[in-house]
Amino acid sequence: MRHHRVRSLRSRSPNNRQKNSRRDDGGRDACGYREQNHGCGQEVNQHRDLRYNIPPKDARDRINRRATERAVHETLRRIEYDATHGPPGVRQFSSHLRQVVWPRNLKLEKLKKYDGKENPENWITLYEIAVRSAVGDEHVMANYFPVVLDQAGHQWLLGLLEDSFDSWEELRQAFIDNFITTCEQPGNKYDLERIRDRKNEPLRDYIRRFSDMRLKIPKISHDEAISAFIKGLRFHEALRNKLLRKRPTTMAELLATAKNYADTDDAEKLIRDDARGPDQPPRRDDSRGRFDNRNHRRPDDREGWDRRRDNHDDFRGKRPRDHDHEVNTVKRPNGRRDY
Repeated sequence: MRHHRVRSLRSRSPNNRQKNSRRDDGGRDACGYREQNHGCGQEVNQHRDLRYNIPPKDARDRINRRATERAVHETLRRIEYDATHGPPGVRQFSSHLRQVVWPRNLKLEKLKKYDGKENPENWITLYEIAVRSAVGDEHVMANYFPVVLDQAGHQWLLGLLEDSFDSWEELRQAFIDNFITTCEQPGNKYDLERIRDRKNEPLRDYIRRFSDMRLKIPKISHDEAISAFIKGLRFHEALRNKLLRKRPTTMAELLATAKNYADTDDAEKLIRDDARGPDQPPRRDDSRGRFDNRNHRRPDDREGWDRRRDNHDDFRGKRPRDHDHEVNTVKRPNGRRDY
């Protein structure tokens, strides 16, 4: 009872009531600092710990505000420089076209530089798609255009007069008109008819060469391509007879039939190679060997050489006959004719 009475008296003292009034429910005092005690019971000096002096405000707003201020300052500096010296860029573009706002992290991936060989209309269409995907407008297309040109394109563009283009459409049309005549022209059906199979050539190689040429010919019909393929078959009679008996209607049917015959041709060749063995010399009609008699001659075969040498030596010791002095000159028009 005595101990409880002493504790109650301490709690009723004015100093304790004032100290408890300065505390909140979270264990913080009126200044917002939390009291922490070590295991030894000593109170931490809150005024010396700098972590408790940080204001509770978030610093991200201040960082974003400063970044915005720097961007605005840079934009104003560029505008002032352009007004004094003119906007930077290729002088063949007008000052209006050279005013561009570049998108952040502009990067055109997998776009090959134009070298003057490809069709310019097809290439510039891919270039426009790449710039649009990078969130770029027509000013970005025009000012980034010299970067994706090769040496031939640079010579053409930098050789023009200043202020030649005021918009992207003018630059695009001038580029197409200049390189449409010097680029590699597409083929026609007559170029496809010149593709013929070769002797001892695998059927799959002929199909590959024919397909590569067909891709270079725009707007060719299935009937013309099928006729050219059948016309080019000279040494693969089985496939040619098959296509003549039942003519396919589309190139897909033709290539499917040709693929089956090519697989059969490869299998037969593999069987012949296995049956021949690695020690046997190649045949005369084999494309891996040379087409002469040296493939079939053994190093120790000297019988033919000795026979020809003996026949040549038989005439050395032979005595001349009576009519050996007569010379037949029938083939000589002005010579003597002794019959």
